[in-house]
Amino acid sequence: MNKLFTGSFAILFLLTGCSKENEVTVPMDVQKQLESFEWSPIVSARGTTNEQLKHKPKDCEKDNVYTFIFSESANKFTVNRGKELCGDDKLTFESLIFAEQQHRAFTYDKEKKSIKFAGSDPYQSYELQIDGNHLTLISHNNNPVAYAAPFEYYFQGKRAATKK
Repeated sequence: MNKLFTGSFAILFLLTGCSKENEVTVPMDVQKQLESFEWSPIVSARGTTNEQLKHKPKDCEKDNVYTFIFSESANKFTVNRGKELCGDDKLTFESLIFAEQQHRAFTYDKEKKSIKFAGSDPYQSYELQIDGNHLTLISHNNNPVAYAAPFEYYFQGKRAATKK
């Protein structure tokens, strides 16, 4: 019985010890680029094969500001809502990502250059495309049973105030 307990404990220790090594951290260059801006939703001027796949922010979303926070405890995506609230409109980026919350924890997939929000559909992720002060989040649903076309959300970055 003692050998069984010792063996089980050793396997459990090895599994939990390895989990820290396998944690995916956001590369420092991506962190710095995302953290250095306050991101506001915009209508993209870039061409897309299907214009219906581009998110067009509603008036209530246009004065929202989004920020990324990186820490050892959890990476967070934050919304600072503007003066005009979107209310019950479920088709806004704010409602889809945040619901009634102000923060949303996320993990980063280095291989796919995408983020996955905590508590979301396990198949749902958002590819990050950063070009200077332009950010595009492209939603992907990799569920083989559901067909969901990628949807593109566009943001313009404004330099964030320096942190003290």
